[in-house]
Amino acid sequence: MRNPNPDIMPLIKKRTLELLMQKNPDQIGMRDIAKNCKITATSIYHYYRDKDKLFQAISLDCLYELNEKIKEAAQKGNSFKSQTKNAISAFRDWCFENPRLSLLVMEGIKSADDASPELIEEYYVCNRTGEELLKKAIEKGTARSENPRLDIGILVSGLWGCIESVLLKKSDVEYWEKGRVFTDRFISLWMDSIFIN
Repeated sequence: MRNPNPDIMPLIKKRTLELLMQKNPDQIGMRDIAKNCKITATSIYHYYRDKDKLFQAISLDCLYELNEKIKEAAQKGNSFKSQTKNAISAFRDWCFENPRLSLLVMEGIKSADDASPELIEEYYVCNRTGEELLKKAIEKGTARSENPRLDIGILVSGLWGCIESVLLKKSDVEYWEKGRVFTDRFISLWMDSIFIN
């Protein structure tokens, strides 16, 4: 068995992401990826069992990148409430700034539901950051939640639903170009239900 080349995996991911930005996942085969990488399909299979595993690895990279933006935004707040709102806004803004990528990551790439529990947990990295922020606010008495994980899950799912409806032009027409106004309302409703004052 040959030794893995550490330079190949980033190249495969980078070139595959280029393809994903142009085509839907079901329109891309391993041969397309190999051709774009200028390597053989056999070489890709050495690193990824199939294209879904490759796409999922790319999705996970994007989620970790997004999580860094969320954490950076949270640090700019001077209260737990403002930190949480900054984190939520960072998630929303990343989605609007990267519409194709956010649609791929949030719904276009097949879920890794057949992965190990440890790997599945990694896909919730952004949720866990939000959960940590909320727990700190609860400890300080500035927020209330009987189940922070559930409340953050509802926040992420609900906010994504609002974002998706704007990106896919399924919201009222007046919000197609005013996605932040539309999503600010959802964020405000969630914040008012969780934070005290």
